[in-house]
Amino acid sequence: MRMAGDDEYGPLAKWLHWLVALLVFFLIPAGLVMARLDPGETQDRLFVLHESFGLTALALMILRVANRWRTRPSPAPSLSATERAVSIVVHRALYVLLIVTPLIGWFALSAFGLGPSFFWIGEGPAPLAKNEDLAKSLFQLHLAGAVLIGALALLHIAAALAHARKRDGVVSRMSLLRAPE
Repeated sequence: MRMAGDDEYGPLAKWLHWLVALLVFFLIPAGLVMARLDPGETQDRLFVLHESFGLTALALMILRVANRWRTRPSPAPSLSATERAVSIVVHRALYVLLIVTPLIGWFALSAFGLGPSFFWIGEGPAPLAKNEDLAKSLFQLHLAGAVLIGALALLHIAAALAHARKRDGVVSRMSLLRAPE
């Protein structure tokens, strides 16, 4: 049995990776759509879902960082020095953005006068006083963070596809489906 720290990520790291990826694939398009919709029931539902999944992504990323500090595999031996350097920069940027961007969204909502909704169960706290000018600036930062996450995610996917094509074992390290040994 392979252990995290060798050449493959552990089961928790894999599940967190794929759950956060699925959330991001929902959050970015939903955020862009909801901001352009006319006020009403559809927009309200998308806001609640966006806020709920954003909080979920934030919690999963905090767990992911804790798990990453606890255990991580060695760098893939097939990566060149340049690939390894780019990989480190992209992964670290994604980790930071996937924590900071939801927090900025939370602060933007707070400055707008709301706490984030969580699946129609209730609202989270609003840590900032109402300030609509600050809210507008924070929402712009939140959007910029989302655009950067999207761009880095596309780069990450392109690299994964390139490694899958090369069959160099990099992609299998994060696969939920294990190849027979």
